[in-house]
Amino acid sequence: MDEVRTDAERKSMGKEVLDDIRQIGVVTKYELYKHLRSKRMYIFIGLAMLMIVLMRVLLELASGVDSVIDILGIIPDMAWYLFTVDMLVIIGVALFCAPALASEFEERTALLIFPRPMKKTSFFIGKAFACYIVCGVIMILYYLVSILMVYINGATVNTTVLTSLGLALLFMLGTGGFAFLMSSILKKGSTAVIVTIAALFMIFGLIDMMYENFIGEPTFSITYAASNIISAVYSLSGSMFGITSMSVLGSATVMMAWFAVTMTISALIFRRREF
Repeated sequence: MDEVRTDAERKSMGKEVLDDIRQIGVVTKYELYKHLRSKRMYIFIGLAMLMIVLMRVLLELASGVDSVIDILGIIPDMAWYLFTVDMLVIIGVALFCAPALASEFEERTALLIFPRPMKKTSFFIGKAFACYIVCGVIMILYYLVSILMVYINGATVNTTVLTSLGLALLFMLGTGGFAFLMSSILKKGSTAVIVTIAALFMIFGLIDMMYENFIGEPTFSITYAASNIISAVYSLSGSMFGITSMSVLGSATVMMAWFAVTMTISALIFRRREF
């Protein structure tokens, strides 16, 4: 009897897992479709392309200034396009991840889904998948267009750019986790977006600067670890280039830790929160 009961329980658990996966797929598909039709998508793509154009113009202008010719000689062209990657990632997670959960509380749209029933965990994971897929694809496209621009300029790109891309995607996961945390706490999507941008652009940077000047290297900080996104493609020393003594593995570990902790807390808060 125990063996029969165990087999039945296993089959039941298997069906439950498959149903959870199906629900995650449905939410992810719906969210991706919603993102593709949203203005945020076009705004983000437009900003990414604008950054590439601006960095291209800056590179051309800098090449005509004698005082920076030496710097241009030792910094690969690809590095110029990466100076804005961390900002682009923060904007992306603010646009897509920050309002993902808060908008459900604000607009009450989840009330139409959960009674069907839809597990909150599946809903949360599906939302996260969709946001990360959108941000990740656009970041990869940013790198591909940047590489194309470098080749058009007659320069070359080595394999270190893959390390930079990997760190950029990990930075996206970590900062996205923070954005989801804000989204799970706050009730309005616009508020979550503002808080996310303010925290990642200003507050984290201020903490990094104060900690580094008075205590030591803030190796716990995800925004500080993001310096390796740029330094992965060239070797220079000096704070003016945003160099950190953290290794690539160290930066990746910090980013993954931020992702794991913030997403776990976000999921727990979201599951307990009532609409």
